[in-house]
Amino acid sequence: MVEIAKTGVTLRQLQILREVVRTGSERAAAKALEITQPAVSQQIKQLEALLGVQLFVRDKGRLLPTAQTMILFRDADATFVQMERIAKTVTSLKGIDSDTVAIAAPHVFSLKLLPDAIRKLRLSQPVAAVHLKSGTYREVTHHVLEGRADLGVGRLPLDENVFDWRPATTATNVCIFHPEHRLAQKDMITPEDLVGEPLVDIEPQMQSHLMSENAIRYLGAEPHLAIQVDVIGQEVSYVAAGLGISSSNTFAARQVACFNVEVRPFEPSALYHYVVFWQKGRHFGSMLQAAIDVLVESAQERSEPGE
Repeated sequence: MVEIAKTGVTLRQLQILREVVRTGSERAAAKALEITQPAVSQQIKQLEALLGVQLFVRDKGRLLPTAQTMILFRDADATFVQMERIAKTVTSLKGIDSDTVAIAAPHVFSLKLLPDAIRKLRLSQPVAAVHLKSGTYREVTHHVLEGRADLGVGRLPLDENVFDWRPATTATNVCIFHPEHRLAQKDMITPEDLVGEPLVDIEPQMQSHLMSENAIRYLGAEPHLAIQVDVIGQEVSYVAAGLGISSSNTFAARQVACFNVEVRPFEPSALYHYVVFWQKGRHFGSMLQAAIDVLVESAQERSEPGE
């Protein structure tokens, strides 16, 4: 057992604490670590005795971490993420290709891009597992930067001092609405068309949404934000239910072909540059290189919603 700076606390205890916080129970933590539940309980009790604080409280069968626990958890989690990152680097340098791939991307790409790419990857590589991380574009970059994901799907600009990338595709602005909406009769949507329309919005700071909303404000009207969601891609469910109109771009809109919606170009538009990116200088084995290839290939497929 590796002791931390003569504190009496071991890395193993912190690893067990981390899993209990992540899973919410000693039983689930024991399963994840492939040890017995009594062993988990014993290590948690020893850690509480060493620290002189209560680490968890029980609530309806779940273990809820105390505030002191969360402080320790954040530091421990960051340490183990870095250790996992180092392990991947070491195995890569030794020429041992990992059989797992971790990919970070906004949720909307779990609808089509990621399933398509993973299917292709499994046809050519012995993939044991794929770990997916979701979030905003900013959160996706943090997943990659902090080693929680090997690869990310995101948009430029990215810090070229921190990341390397391969271009995947470009996109322009669109509006998404129910097929029975009056806008279905138009070939192009303009800000005038959106005045007074209920909008389904995601993260007001998102560029595509700010463009359409600011265009409405320029016309002297205030956007009607009828529904706001906090996950990219979640808004299409409400659009398909006829509850409003959403702004997006052509690449994100290609992901929603499974929904009963219509997509039209929106002017004025911007140009978005999508990339597959990773930590700068990262050495890849054949598995991760193949993952990059299939992600780019899948991103460049030009099927339209509804086809």
